[in-house]
Amino acid sequence: MFKTLKLMVAALATAVLMTGAASALTVVSAGNSYDITSDNLFLGAATSNGGAGSYSVNFFSPIDPVLGKANASVTLKVLGTFSGLTMSWVDAATNTVLQSTAVLADVTTNLNTMFTAPNLNQNLVFNWTDSAQGVTFDFDVAAVPLPAGGVLLLTALGGLGLARRRRKVA
Repeated sequence: MFKTLKLMVAALATAVLMTGAASALTVVSAGNSYDITSDNLFLGAATSNGGAGSYSVNFFSPIDPVLGKANASVTLKVLGTFSGLTMSWVDAATNTVLQSTAVLADVTTNLNTMFTAPNLNQNLVFNWTDSAQGVTFDFDVAAVPLPAGGVLLLTALGGLGLARRRRKVA
């Protein structure tokens, strides 16, 4: 019994340490490319030079499938300086829009995509039809994979359960 308890504590400690191993965040820049699985959170800011414009950042995934989640936070004051502000996930190879939504004021606008073959390389694109000069809004992107530590923990607990059952039968 004590040996089983020690194994369970060791498995739980390993899972907790594995989840905290990734870095905190990466700041992204327009036109650059980032591995969406390499960090927990990507932060960026899009700035308008006035008039119509767009802002694009490339994300790719070496893992298939991975859920990508983009959030744009725009206050009412900032949204009033933009016309037709949209956020889209675009396939980088074919330039096909995979998901798109209008960015709304005073709320965080979410837009999810799935990084699966053949769409493992996607651009997060913001477009606007008109804007004031020097206006900036923030956005963040995160991958939402099933943590490997969780799978390992469930496997370990299942193995311990089977070992205990065998002992009871014997």
